[in-house]
Amino acid sequence: MTDPYTVLGVPRGSSHQAVDEAYKRKARAYREAGRYDKLAELDEAYDEIIMQSSGSYTFVGNDFSDIEAKINAGRLEDAQTLLDGIPLASRNAQWYYLRGVVYERKGWLDEAANHFRSAYNMDPGSDVYRQACERADRARSGGYRTSRQKHSSGRECSTCDMCTGLLCADCCCECMGGDFISCC
Repeated sequence: MTDPYTVLGVPRGSSHQAVDEAYKRKARAYREAGRYDKLAELDEAYDEIIMQSSGSYTFVGNDFSDIEAKINAGRLEDAQTLLDGIPLASRNAQWYYLRGVVYERKGWLDEAANHFRSAYNMDPGSDVYRQACERADRARSGGYRTSRQKHSSGRECSTCDMCTGLLCADCCCECMGGDFISCC
């Protein structure tokens, strides 16, 4: 990769804010021009400068826009790394919400629900955090179903049970000269 400062168009030793602004300006310009091939190089340059500047991510105020951008770009590992680098004292409701979003997109629904719940408990007036909690709870319970049917034996009926039953019926039919499932 070429020099990250050249890629971003900032001089060495630039402040975090200057690097941030240059990154956002160039990313916006590349998106508008349809130069998505340049965004990966831009992301790498930005990450390298940030990591070089202090050896870890420098969190400024309550600005989570860098992390949100990484989540929206599907760079979940990068977003999680940045979230991990934020000091405990700076972890507010938005931090817990974003951490929950990362977990949710990874499919770790229990962890996502716990983080969403923490965010909502810290800021109970937020509709976004409340909806995230509800969405995670629905996903963890298997969607919108409220209960499952049980066999007379007390066992739950699952999709696997239904498929197994159909495959057995197909085998029996084929043994008798018929074909229950014609595509198999």
